[in-house]
Amino acid sequence: MTGEQTAIFSRRLTALRSALKPKRCDAFITSHAASLRYLCGYTGSNGLLIVSPSSSLFLTDFRYREMMQTEVAAGRKRIAKGSLIQFAVKTGAVDGLRRIAFEKDHLTVASFETVRACIGPKRVILTSGIVESLRAVKDNTELQSLTAAFDISDKVFRHVLGIVRPGMTELELSAEISYKHKQLGAENDSFDVIVASGIRGALPHGTATDKKLAPREFITLDFGCLYRGYHSDMTRTICLGRPTPEMKNVYAIVKDAQQRGCDRVRSGVKAKTVDAAARRTIAAKGYGKFFGHSLGHGVGLDIHELPRIAPKSSDILRNGNVVTIEPGIYLPGRFGIRIEDTVIVRDHGCEVLTASPKELIII
Repeated sequence: MTGEQTAIFSRRLTALRSALKPKRCDAFITSHAASLRYLCGYTGSNGLLIVSPSSSLFLTDFRYREMMQTEVAAGRKRIAKGSLIQFAVKTGAVDGLRRIAFEKDHLTVASFETVRACIGPKRVILTSGIVESLRAVKDNTELQSLTAAFDISDKVFRHVLGIVRPGMTELELSAEISYKHKQLGAENDSFDVIVASGIRGALPHGTATDKKLAPREFITLDFGCLYRGYHSDMTRTICLGRPTPEMKNVYAIVKDAQQRGCDRVRSGVKAKTVDAAARRTIAAKGYGKFFGHSLGHGVGLDIHELPRIAPKSSDILRNGNVVTIEPGIYLPGRFGIRIEDTVIVRDHGCEVLTASPKELIII
């Protein structure tokens, strides 16, 4: 691990300690994968990080010894036997800590019961969103990974345009997207690839089936990849053959709404204001009831994270947030359209990470 990387994780731990003070907690313990990767760089599947006011301790089992040595930025590192939290208690790692914060959103009932039994119920303080709030603002190293992920997905989209044809199944196209992601250097897909054609386009999360692509149908493609732990997320809707006038009109409405949402993005703006800008555009054309989901969400180590771009969101956008803008119109039994960009929030607007064109592409 380089000195620069060590400094990044040190700054993040300092920010975490500051965030704990208003909650009167003197320590923080997590085993959540995204939190571990963000706070100390660990990418394995079994780890525990204890952050106290003046030090940090990382625990894992023997399978990850080498990974721990090369990846983890923590003051102390130890190989544990058995339950990591039980080992921490038995070896005195939590002695003297009175109020210990745990992430309630990432604790199963069984884990919570183990924690309370080991540490004592009065010392366990359940918190929500502490690390997520820190993660919402991306630093330059995170933005570099995100930019690389989107570059891969944009290349995949260009590849898709060259191979998609009538008679191909949604599953075939989905598999091609997944394969191309990895061929270009991605670790994995961000989520199950969505390929929804024809009437299936009215399903916002219509994962691929054996349905064959047919002429004069819209195809909604929603996909992304994982690169260095960070996710891309984009949606484009294309048409096989000449669309009807109504299809072209609805597409234009979604495209206009998507652009209006992007135009409202800037630091200091309420997230619900961005949602409203796109939602009003669709409602004004008579399709309001066919846009039933929120406009967007944060993207980073998780595919869905803070801030939320939704009608009832209380979030305020900050410089360095990375969010999706993805309105859609879904007409049951007929077709659906969604267009999604992911953007970086800046003081005077936004930077669009998704480079693929948004004009209606007819194959």
